[in-house]
Amino acid sequence: MKFLCLGYLNEAAFSAVPESARAEILKTCFAQCVPFRATGMVAAEEGLLASNTAKTIKQRGGKTTVTDGPFLDTKEQIGSFFIIEADTLEQAIEAASLHPAALMGEEYGFGIELRQIQE
Repeated sequence: MKFLCLGYLNEAAFSAVPESARAEILKTCFAQCVPFRATGMVAAEEGLLASNTAKTIKQRGGKTTVTDGPFLDTKEQIGSFFIIEADTLEQAIEAASLHPAALMGEEYGFGIELRQIQE
């Protein structure tokens, strides 16, 4: 089974941290990705640019509209995604729990949403 995992953060809170402190946080995140990737279950993994680069595309009144920003107004934004391939939901949770967004950054709203991919 495949699982899409969305890594969340409070972009405003994280951006308010001085650049040198953010660099240290990211250094810790990258180090934590080593055991995460070592599970052998990570099929894809990427960070995303800031939400101000996001576009929402939808059909309304027979016309395609494109608007700036994420669709939902929320403090937490999607900051990364990854795909896990696992035999069970429990295995996927175990692997995702090793990702930095699950282990650190409580003060910045880090977290993960895990959803099974329809195959």
